[in-house]
Amino acid sequence: MHQLAKGDSLANIYSRTITYSGDSFAPLVFRISGTSTYQVTDNNPLKPVFQEADLYDGRPISRSVSIIGLNGTNTYQDKTYTNTSASGLLYNELIWGAIPVNVHEGDTWQNKITVPWELGGVGTQTVKVISLDEQHQTITLQREGYSEGPHDNDPKQLDITTLDGKKQRLQLRTGTSHWTGLTTFRKGIVISDELIVTRPILLSDKNVQFNGQHREYILLNAMPYQPL
Repeated sequence: MHQLAKGDSLANIYSRTITYSGDSFAPLVFRISGTSTYQVTDNNPLKPVFQEADLYDGRPISRSVSIIGLNGTNTYQDKTYTNTSASGLLYNELIWGAIPVNVHEGDTWQNKITVPWELGGVGTQTVKVISLDEQHQTITLQREGYSEGPHDNDPKQLDITTLDGKKQRLQLRTGTSHWTGLTTFRKGIVISDELIVTRPILLSDKNVQFNGQHREYILLNAMPYQPL
């Protein structure tokens, strides 16, 4: 459970890389990065309220009152939505499952993820306690899981360039996703987080088929607060 106080100021910095590669086409690489700030206006233990500002590089700053529900239901710009992000400011039970009341190093639990999310589809994740520091209220968790079906916001097609220079738009089909990563929380706040997912892909139209791989990862770290 988080230990936020009204007036607290928090910030994080993050990046995401998406790669599609194969033996028959030039690799596709997409990257996005940014920073966010959060000022606590209501420290409700289950759905704290913030003045949030987000700056994705190359885009205008976005500002809004935000409510981050620990159950995975958020509100931003007066719109309520399911928080399918792989990472973020706080522990998200939709992705991680409910943390047991009494946990020890080496403990594990499983969580069924019931919706497509940023780095996976509907599937099962195993969470393991790697380290626990009760004095500093810090815990490091390892997560690993598998899923079938699409991720949240998966493209249906990719524009690729074959090795002989031809440009083609092909349908994207995906196989089993496997993800793994480590996350450290302090007082319920994400201090550092990394997660990587891989899965086989098939690119095709009525004339060609190319096998390949999708590899994607996110990195997120807490940072000193600087107003945006």
